[in-house]
Amino acid sequence: MEHLEAYNRKLLDNILPVHVAEHFLSSDKNNDELYHEQCEFVCVMFASIPNFSEFYVELEANNEGVECLRLLNEIIADFDELLSEERFKYIEKIKSTGSTYMAASGA
Repeated sequence: MEHLEAYNRKLLDNILPVHVAEHFLSSDKNNDELYHEQCEFVCVMFASIPNFSEFYVELEANNEGVECLRLLNEIIADFDELLSEERFKYIEKIKSTGSTYMAASGA
């Protein structure tokens, strides 16, 4: 049972900000209550690679598109690495879909 709880905790910490995970894991909350948080200042960032679908071509020269995907993965990993730095601790990655990276911050 402890193993399952630890696994669930890691899963929640991976997909939610720590303070939100704490809210859902606390035993003194009303299960019918929806989580919400009001922020006075908010920033949402979308970083996209323009025309990536045109750049992505499955040719023998780029290993059937694998090199294009490797480059995209490298760019996404670079963003992830930057956000792991202390100076960016208040910026939360929301998701990356295709050639678009989404992050947000609020206070």
